[in-house]
Amino acid sequence: ILIWFWDTTCSGPIQLWQFLLELLLDPSCQSFISWTGDGWEFKMSDPSEVAKRWGQCKNKPKMNYEKLSRGLRYYYHKNIIHKTTAGKRYVYRFVCDVQGMLAPDCFWVMSH
Repeated sequence: ILIWFWDTTCSGPIQLWQFLLELLLDPSCQSFISWTGDGWEFKMSDPSEVAKRWGQCKNKPKMNYEKLSRGLRYYYHKNIIHKTTAGKRYVYRFVCDVQGMLAPDCFWVMSH
């Protein structure tokens, strides 16, 4: 069980990877972005909806998946998010120490 406490109002500066985590941990968003069940791997089942919400958060109404994916590619070299193997569309994986990067801005509780 993963419990996440974070300011999800987009009221302050937020990075794309943080925004994606917010969506992934919000049960109401599972119809367009969800965990695959393989570690920190996730899939955007409706990348247009993810991009639309990112655009709303950043006040960029023309945001689309192409622009969002450019933002994701920025994280490849920083070893935050990687695209998964070829053949899987819209599937990515957090490869960083997510919990370590978030502290102290949020609070995680993990149990098995």
